[in-house]
Amino acid sequence: MTDTTTTTSTGWLAGIAASAVIGMAATTIQIVERIALAEDPSAGLLCDINGTFACGSVLTAWQSSVFGPIPNSVIGLTVFTVMLAVSGAALLGSRLAKPAWGVATFLAGFMAAFTVWFLAQTTFAIARICLYCLVIGTMVTVVNAAWWRVGYAAGFLDGNRPLRAAGALVRGGTDLLLWTGLAAIVAAMMVAGFALD
Repeated sequence: MTDTTTTTSTGWLAGIAASAVIGMAATTIQIVERIALAEDPSAGLLCDINGTFACGSVLTAWQSSVFGPIPNSVIGLTVFTVMLAVSGAALLGSRLAKPAWGVATFLAGFMAAFTVWFLAQTTFAIARICLYCLVIGTMVTVVNAAWWRVGYAAGFLDGNRPLRAAGALVRGGTDLLLWTGLAAIVAAMMVAGFALD
Protein backbone atom coordinates (compact mmCIF):
# COMPACT_ATOMS: atom_id res chain seq x y z
CA MET A 1 0.00 0.00 0.00
CA THR A 2 1.21 3.51 -0.73
CA ASP A 3 1.52 6.11 1.99
CA THR A 4 -1.56 7.88 0.63
CA THR A 5 -3.59 4.67 0.70
CA THR A 6 -2.38 3.87 4.21
CA THR A 7 -3.28 7.37 5.43
CA THR A 8 -6.71 7.16 3.81
CA SER A 9 -7.34 3.74 5.30
CA THR A 10 -6.22 4.97 8.73
CA GLY A 11 -8.71 7.82 8.55
CA TRP A 12 -11.58 5.47 7.70
CA LEU A 13 -10.51 3.02 10.41
CA ALA A 14 -10.47 5.83 12.96
CA GLY A 15 -13.97 6.83 11.83
CA ILE A 16 -15.16 3.25 12.28
CA ALA A 17 -13.61 3.01 15.74
CA ALA A 18 -15.17 6.32 16.84
CA SER A 19 -18.58 5.34 15.43
CA ALA A 20 -18.35 1.95 17.15
CA VAL A 21 -17.63 3.61 20.51
CA ILE A 22 -20.63 5.94 20.10
CA GLY A 23 -22.79 3.00 19.01
CA MET A 24 -21.62 0.97 22.02
CA ALA A 25 -22.51 3.83 24.35
CA ALA A 26 -26.00 4.18 22.85
CA THR A 27 -26.70 0.43 22.99
CA THR A 28 -25.39 0.21 26.56
CA ILE A 29 -27.72 3.01 27.66
CA GLN A 30 -30.59 1.17 25.96
CA ILE A 31 -29.74 -2.00 27.88
CA VAL A 32 -29.61 -0.10 31.19
CA GLU A 33 -32.93 1.61 30.50
CA ARG A 34 -34.50 -1.69 29.44
CA ILE A 35 -33.43 -3.19 32.79
CA ALA A 36 -34.91 -0.16 34.57
CA LEU A 37 -38.21 -0.74 32.76
CA ALA A 38 -38.18 -4.42 33.69
CA GLU A 39 -37.74 -3.51 37.35
CA ASP A 40 -40.30 -0.70 37.27
CA PRO A 41 -42.65 -0.38 34.25
CA SER A 42 -43.46 3.20 35.29
CA ALA A 43 -39.80 4.28 35.41
CA GLY A 44 -39.05 7.57 33.69
CA LEU A 45 -36.44 7.16 30.96
CA LEU A 46 -33.95 9.79 29.83
CA CYS A 47 -35.25 9.62 26.26
CA ASP A 48 -38.97 9.78 27.08
CA ILE A 49 -39.40 13.39 26.01
CA ASN A 50 -42.97 13.53 24.71
CA GLY A 51 -45.59 11.47 22.89
CA THR A 52 -43.44 11.11 19.78
CA PHE A 53 -39.94 10.80 21.26
CA ALA A 54 -40.61 7.96 23.68
CA CYS A 55 -38.04 5.19 24.03
CA GLY A 56 -40.10 3.36 26.63
CA SER A 57 -42.76 2.45 24.07
CA VAL A 58 -40.07 1.24 21.68
CA LEU A 59 -38.07 -0.76 24.24
CA THR A 60 -41.15 -2.65 25.44
CA ALA A 61 -42.42 -3.54 21.93
CA TRP A 62 -41.84 -7.05 20.57
CA GLN A 63 -39.79 -5.55 17.73
CA SER A 64 -37.09 -4.69 20.31
CA SER A 65 -36.50 -8.40 21.01
CA VAL A 66 -36.85 -10.05 17.63
CA PHE A 67 -34.56 -12.91 18.65
CA GLY A 68 -36.52 -13.92 21.71
CA PRO A 69 -35.01 -13.10 25.09
CA ILE A 70 -32.02 -11.33 23.54
CA PRO A 71 -32.78 -7.59 23.10
CA ASN A 72 -31.79 -5.98 19.81
CA SER A 73 -29.51 -3.64 21.76
CA VAL A 74 -27.36 -6.61 22.88
CA ILE A 75 -26.94 -7.66 19.24
CA GLY A 76 -26.05 -4.08 18.32
CA LEU A 77 -23.54 -3.90 21.17
CA THR A 78 -21.95 -7.13 19.95
CA VAL A 79 -21.62 -5.91 16.35
CA PHE A 80 -20.19 -2.55 17.42
CA THR A 81 -17.71 -4.35 19.70
CA VAL A 82 -16.54 -6.54 16.82
CA MET A 83 -16.13 -3.50 14.57
CA LEU A 84 -14.16 -1.67 17.28
CA ALA A 85 -11.92 -4.70 17.86
CA VAL A 86 -11.16 -5.25 14.17
CA SER A 87 -10.67 -1.57 13.31
CA GLY A 88 -8.70 -0.97 16.52
CA ALA A 89 -6.38 -3.88 15.79
CA ALA A 90 -5.80 -2.55 12.26
CA LEU A 91 -5.13 0.94 13.62
CA LEU A 92 -2.56 -0.50 16.03
CA GLY A 93 -0.65 -2.09 13.18
CA SER A 94 -2.16 -5.55 12.75
CA ARG A 95 -2.59 -6.61 9.16
CA LEU A 96 -6.27 -6.83 8.30
CA ALA A 97 -6.96 -10.31 6.91
CA LYS A 98 -9.54 -10.68 4.16
CA PRO A 99 -11.61 -13.28 6.09
CA ALA A 100 -11.83 -10.94 9.10
CA TRP A 101 -12.86 -8.10 6.79
CA GLY A 102 -15.48 -10.38 5.21
CA VAL A 103 -17.01 -11.40 8.54
CA ALA A 104 -17.08 -7.81 9.77
CA THR A 105 -18.58 -6.70 6.44
CA PHE A 106 -21.36 -9.28 6.80
CA LEU A 107 -22.11 -8.18 10.38
CA ALA A 108 -22.13 -4.49 9.42
CA GLY A 109 -24.39 -5.18 6.44
CA PHE A 110 -26.75 -7.28 8.55
CA MET A 111 -26.90 -4.46 11.09
CA ALA A 112 -27.69 -1.93 8.35
CA ALA A 113 -30.58 -4.00 6.97
CA PHE A 114 -31.89 -4.76 10.45
CA THR A 115 -31.71 -1.07 11.44
CA VAL A 116 -33.70 0.03 8.38
CA TRP A 117 -36.36 -2.59 9.22
CA PHE A 118 -36.44 -1.56 12.87
CA LEU A 119 -36.75 2.17 12.13
CA ALA A 120 -39.64 1.37 9.77
CA GLN A 121 -41.26 -0.59 12.60
CA THR A 122 -40.83 2.25 15.09
CA THR A 123 -42.37 4.65 12.60
CA PHE A 124 -45.33 2.68 11.25
CA ALA A 125 -46.07 0.00 13.87
CA ILE A 126 -44.94 1.45 17.22
CA ALA A 127 -45.46 5.09 16.13
CA ARG A 128 -42.67 6.40 18.36
CA ILE A 129 -39.13 7.66 17.83
CA CYS A 130 -36.27 6.30 19.92
CA LEU A 131 -33.44 8.84 19.99
CA TYR A 132 -30.88 6.17 20.82
CA CYS A 133 -32.06 4.18 17.80
CA LEU A 134 -31.43 7.19 15.58
CA VAL A 135 -27.89 7.52 16.95
CA ILE A 136 -27.31 3.80 16.44
CA GLY A 137 -28.68 3.96 12.89
CA THR A 138 -26.38 6.86 12.05
CA MET A 139 -23.34 5.04 13.43
CA VAL A 140 -24.27 1.86 11.53
CA THR A 141 -24.39 3.88 8.29
CA VAL A 142 -20.99 5.49 8.96
CA VAL A 143 -19.43 2.12 9.82
CA ASN A 144 -20.73 0.51 6.62
CA ALA A 145 -19.63 3.36 4.37
CA ALA A 146 -16.16 3.44 5.91
CA TRP A 147 -15.75 -0.33 6.03
CA TRP A 148 -16.07 -0.74 2.25
CA ARG A 149 -13.44 1.96 1.81
CA VAL A 150 -11.11 0.11 4.15
CA GLY A 151 -11.65 -3.05 2.11
CA TYR A 152 -10.87 -1.17 -1.08
CA ALA A 153 -7.68 0.32 0.37
CA ALA A 154 -6.61 -3.16 1.53
CA GLY A 155 -7.15 -4.61 -1.96
CA PHE A 156 -10.03 -6.87 -0.91
CA LEU A 157 -12.47 -5.65 -3.57
CA ASP A 158 -11.19 -7.85 -6.34
CA GLY A 159 -11.72 -11.42 -7.46
CA ASN A 160 -15.39 -12.19 -8.07
CA ARG A 161 -17.79 -9.97 -9.97
CA PRO A 162 -19.74 -8.56 -6.98
CA LEU A 163 -16.52 -7.50 -5.24
CA ARG A 164 -15.20 -5.90 -8.44
CA ALA A 165 -18.51 -4.03 -8.82
CA ALA A 166 -18.25 -2.81 -5.22
CA GLY A 167 -14.69 -1.74 -5.92
CA ALA A 168 -15.85 0.28 -8.92
CA LEU A 169 -18.46 2.02 -6.75
CA VAL A 170 -15.84 2.91 -4.15
CA ARG A 171 -13.33 4.02 -6.76
CA GLY A 172 -15.86 6.41 -8.27
CA GLY A 173 -17.19 7.66 -4.93
CA THR A 174 -20.67 6.36 -5.74
CA ASP A 175 -20.69 4.22 -2.59
CA LEU A 176 -20.85 7.30 -0.37
CA LEU A 177 -23.75 8.65 -2.43
CA LEU A 178 -25.58 5.34 -1.99
CA TRP A 179 -25.11 5.31 1.80
CA THR A 180 -26.12 8.97 2.06
CA GLY A 181 -29.13 8.25 -0.14
CA LEU A 182 -30.17 5.32 2.06
CA ALA A 183 -29.97 7.52 5.15
CA ALA A 184 -32.02 10.23 3.41
CA ILE A 185 -34.67 7.69 2.32
CA VAL A 186 -35.00 6.34 5.87
CA ALA A 187 -35.24 9.87 7.28
CA ALA A 188 -37.87 10.81 4.69
CA MET A 189 -39.80 7.62 5.45
CA MET A 190 -39.87 8.47 9.15
CA VAL A 191 -40.88 12.08 8.57
CA ALA A 192 -43.64 11.04 6.15
CA GLY A 193 -44.81 8.31 8.49
CA PHE A 194 -45.27 10.69 11.39
CA ALA A 195 -46.71 13.44 9.18
CA LEU A 196 -49.42 11.06 7.94
CA ASP A 197 -50.16 9.70 11.41
